[in-house]
Amino acid sequence: MADPGNGASRFQVHCSGAILDVITSVHRVASRRGIGNAVTRAFRQIIRRLEADPFQVGEPEYRLPGLRMQIRRTILSPLVVEFGVCEDRLLVFIKGVKLLSGKSS
Repeated sequence: MADPGNGASRFQVHCSGAILDVITSVHRVASRRGIGNAVTRAFRQIIRRLEADPFQVGEPEYRLPGLRMQIRRTILSPLVVEFGVCEDRLLVFIKGVKLLSGKSS
């Protein structure tokens, strides 16, 4: 596994343009529900944690041995974020973002 060492190195967090569009859409929906600020706070906190030590964030879902990558999922209300962590490089790739289901009346 990649080791950030004494804290000097941080993981780089990346996402594709398509995922960026999903993030924008999720925020738009959240804003309509009145939880846009909560989504922004949760997403920023998740990114900070992924930069520091993504192997300690969320739960492992599965491994892609050919890519030497672990796919993980974390939930920080009101968000669910799925991401891949390279095992031999300080890289994280966000692969999915969605809102937790709202309570129905």
